[in-house]
Amino acid sequence: MASDGGYNSVDLTWSQCSRQQLYTFFSEGKADCVKDLPVLVGSLQDWKPGLYYGVDDQCRIAFGSTARACSFTNTDLPVCRVLSCHIKPDDNSSCKRLLVPLLDGTECAPNQWCLKGRCVSPDQLRSSSSVVVHGSWSSWSQFSPCSRICGGGVTSRTRQCNNPRPAFGGNDCKGRDTEAELCHQQQCERTQLAFMAEQCAQTNLQPLYLSPNTASLYTWIPAVGFVTGDEQCRYMCQCKGENFIVSRGSQFVDGTRCEPDSPAPLGATTACLGGTCQLFGCDGVLKSGKVEDVCGVCGGDGSSCSLTSQSYSGGQAREYVTFLTLPVNATQVHIVNRAPVFTHLAVLIGNQYVVSGSGSIALNITHPSPLEDGRLVYRLYLTPDLLPLMEELLLPGTVTEETHIQVNGGVWALQCLVWWWRESAPCEMCSKARSRCPTGGRF
Repeated sequence: MASDGGYNSVDLTWSQCSRQQLYTFFSEGKADCVKDLPVLVGSLQDWKPGLYYGVDDQCRIAFGSTARACSFTNTDLPVCRVLSCHIKPDDNSSCKRLLVPLLDGTECAPNQWCLKGRCVSPDQLRSSSSVVVHGSWSSWSQFSPCSRICGGGVTSRTRQCNNPRPAFGGNDCKGRDTEAELCHQQQCERTQLAFMAEQCAQTNLQPLYLSPNTASLYTWIPAVGFVTGDEQCRYMCQCKGENFIVSRGSQFVDGTRCEPDSPAPLGATTACLGGTCQLFGCDGVLKSGKVEDVCGVCGGDGSSCSLTSQSYSGGQAREYVTFLTLPVNATQVHIVNRAPVFTHLAVLIGNQYVVSGSGSIALNITHPSPLEDGRLVYRLYLTPDLLPLMEELLLPGTVTEETHIQVNGGVWALQCLVWWWRESAPCEMCSKARSRCPTGGRF
């Protein structure tokens, strides 16, 4: 089928060539495939082709698979009288026109559709269409390849509300247009922060124009701590040594970890997907709502571990003393020091101090970074006079390395030691933790 191509054309019409081809198709007995009637509500004339084939689809039919709808409009012709398309994938500055009207039912403005070359409202359509068209989903696409080779990438699939598109006051499709899962979740040698840092560093050679005709090169690092949520996923990086942040691209790679605007549930993962910060349940499925219980079991009922809660009094002045060794698989650790004026906490993992260790009280620390799945959070609270009021140590996830909790100071009271222990943890590890308590300590 082709249009007559005239400026005043308001309907697609059959050319002589198309008429002959269609006649031959039917006359040779090849048309049995069109004898099955479509399942439609209302008469055939009520169903407009533009509801199924949007402007992007019409551009691809006219100009090839890479064509898409023009991103800007020209006021010299009514929008429904001409098909305007970007032809080259990377060219958004020019459009090619085809002087044929858009298909009836093509959306041309909010709550308006093309009809015989005019952009009309639902009231104007009532005389030509007697049905309300509710949106219906297309089929799901194939799942995309995993976005990362380790560290938890994302694979996703999408569908569109275009089969048909909602029109004439009809309802939008119900349900989600995207399904996604975490993939390749084995741990990388590098941290999640390092993965984000690599992406920022890849833009170091791309100049930034802070003023017209003046290009400047900077070193870019993650803007962690400055932005959160969706904004963080929009490739936001901080200029090293300078006090400003800039979006260095459209979005971070899917699967890049992000900081949620509000605390995530236990065991959940927040990762970028399509430039937005999305929540994946502990089962790795987007928005599944699955959470870990206090034992670190996804969807568990808390019956596979037991609670240990004690306090400790003791310590040595000017010495770090280990009062607790956390074994692998301990979960939900919460330690509070209510006397930090005379004492302070330190954390030793392997041979490295990650909190304090230098003889002085630490400032707020998240180790290795706020983006890590198994992070350690240390917070120091101050009085109005800026004196130490309380220290708090949180390990919200599951301990993956033996961790030594130490104290520096004289005789004092460290209170509210709370953590959950998996029953599957070896008993000798529990005994080992008890044996590390100095004389006078209670476990």
